[in-house]
Amino acid sequence: MGRENKKQAVAALHREKILQAAETLFSEKGFDQTTIQNISQVSSYSRRTIYAYYDSKEDIMHHIIENGLLQLSHDIQTVLQNKEGFLSQYFAVCAAMVRYQTDCPQSFKHVMEAHTENLNLEQLADTVQRIFALGTEINEHLARWIEEGKQQKVVRQDVVPLMTVYVLWSSVTSFIDLVQTKGAFLCKQFAMTQQDLYAYGFRQIINGILEERISHE
Repeated sequence: MGRENKKQAVAALHREKILQAAETLFSEKGFDQTTIQNISQVSSYSRRTIYAYYDSKEDIMHHIIENGLLQLSHDIQTVLQNKEGFLSQYFAVCAAMVRYQTDCPQSFKHVMEAHTENLNLEQLADTVQRIFALGTEINEHLARWIEEGKQQKVVRQDVVPLMTVYVLWSSVTSFIDLVQTKGAFLCKQFAMTQQDLYAYGFRQIINGILEERISHE
C-alpha cells in the first residue's frame, strides 16, 4: 500500500470511529441533546480532529444516513440480482429492510421522517444530494423489479411500479417500526415469534399487488 493510500485508509478509519460514536450517542441521548463535546469524549478524538473530518453535528448525521442507505442499496441490488423468483426476492428485500433498521437505526429513522417538499437540491450540501440520489437509485431498482413481476404475471397488470414502490416502502418500514416498538406485546398476544410477526405482516402487505394471494399458513 502506497503512502497516500495508507493515509486515506487511516483517515477513513478515524471518520468511521467518529460516526460510530455519534450514532451511539444520537440513539441514546437524541440528536438535539448530543453535542460535539459528547462525541469527542466517546470517540476519544479532540473537537479539532472531529471538525477536521466533519463540518458540523448535522454533517455527521448526514454521513450516518448516507452510510446506512449505501448498505441498504447494496443489499437490495444483491437480492434483485439473485433470480430466485419475485416472492423470494420480496421477502429478501424485507429482510434487508429489517437489517437496515437494526444495523443503521439513525439512518432508518431519519429517512422515515424526512420531509422533501419544496427542497431545492442544488442548494443542499453534497452529502444530502448523495442521500437523495441513493434514495432515487433504490426506488428505480425496485420499480424495475415490480415491472418484471408484471411481465411474469405475478403482479397485477394495473399496478403502477414507481407509485407501488412508495406504498410498499411506507408499509414495510412502518410495520418494521411497529414490531420493533410493540413486538414483545404482539408476540405474547398472538402467540407468535418475532419472525412469525414479520412473515405475517410482509405477506399481508405484498398480497395487495399480487395476481394470486399467498396464504398465511
